[in-house]
Formats: sequence, C-alpha cells, structure tokens
Amino acid sequence: MTRDRLRAGARALFAEKPYLEATIDEIALRSGVARATFYLHYEGKDALVRDLLIEDMLSHRRLFHRLAGLGPKPDIDSLSRWLRRYMKVFADRRASVSLFNVVVGYNPDFLAEITRQRDALFDDVGRVSPAFDFPPDGDGPKRRLKAHLMTFRIEQFCVHAEFADWSPTLCDLGVTELATELAAFLRDGQG
Repeated sequence: MTRDRLRAGARALFAEKPYLEATIDEIALRSGVARATFYLHYEGKDALVRDLLIEDMLSHRRLFHRLAGLGPKPDIDSLSRWLRRYMKVFADRRASVSLFNVVVGYNPDFLAEITRQRDALFDDVGRVSPAFDFPPDGDGPKRRLKAHLMTFRIEQFCVHAEFADWSPTLCDLGVTELATELAAFLRDGQG
C-alpha cells in the first residue's frame, strides 16, 4: 500500500516538475510518508521510476491481450478500435510518456528495461496468440524484431498524435494505415 502511495505521489510530482529536479524529499512529502519510509521501499528515484515503467507496461500487456482476443484475423475496424484504445492509454499517461523519454536520455539502462518488459509482454501474449509466439530459432527472432518495430511505430504514432496535436483527419489516416500493417503482421504470424 505504501508503494502505491509512493508511485501515485511520484506520478503527481513528475507531472509538475522535471524528473531531474524532483527530490526524494518532495516525492515522500507528496506521498504522505517520511523520507526514511521512501528508502524502505526504493533505493532511489531510478528504482521508483523503474517500478512506474513496469506498472505502465502492465497496462500495455492488457492492451495486447485484447488484441489477441480479437482472433487470428481481425478486421480493420476492430484493429482501428484497438489502436484508438492504445492512443487513449498514451493520452491518459501523457506525463509518464514524457517522464520515460527524459529518463531514457538520462539513463540508457531504462531502454534495456523497456525492451525486457516488451519481450515479456510478447512472451505472455504468445501463449494465446500464434502471431506473438516467437521460437528462438527459425524465423522466430525475425518475427520478434518485426513485433518490436510494429510496436515502436504504434507508440511513436501515439506520441505524435498526443504531443503534436495532430488533426483528427491525420489521426484517422494514421489509425487506418497502422491497422492495415497490424492486420498483415497478425495474418503472417498465423503460420
């Protein structure tokens, strides 16, 4: 429960103040705990941010399970709705997206953590969707790379749609384009 308070307090603080300027004391104060209590749960800000990243990746995992639930050959409309939900998650987590971009620039180890979390997501979804089942040999590594690239494109689209304030028309075009690419990826992964 205290970790939940610390994560919520940190999210609120990082939404108002840059990560590099925020102090442990401010996070503890915002969370309603003592500085010593912070250190009972986290070694420092990086450990807390890593926890926030994992928490956010769990929401992405739920999204990908919804994608897998659409079946092996979802139609473009279903994929477009899924992509719009993905966009909403990014919009709702706007402060986190900014935070993680700053942290990756400050500490490149976070990029490796994002990759590990995304691989865990693919492995998890691969248990229910052949399109995300990537064996370690044959074309498995190539398909895993394609999944990463597809996910990068989706995430970058969401970032640009949210932060660049793209017009609804441009967003609609992007959703249709990505839905078409995603349909091909899923279809090709069915074997």
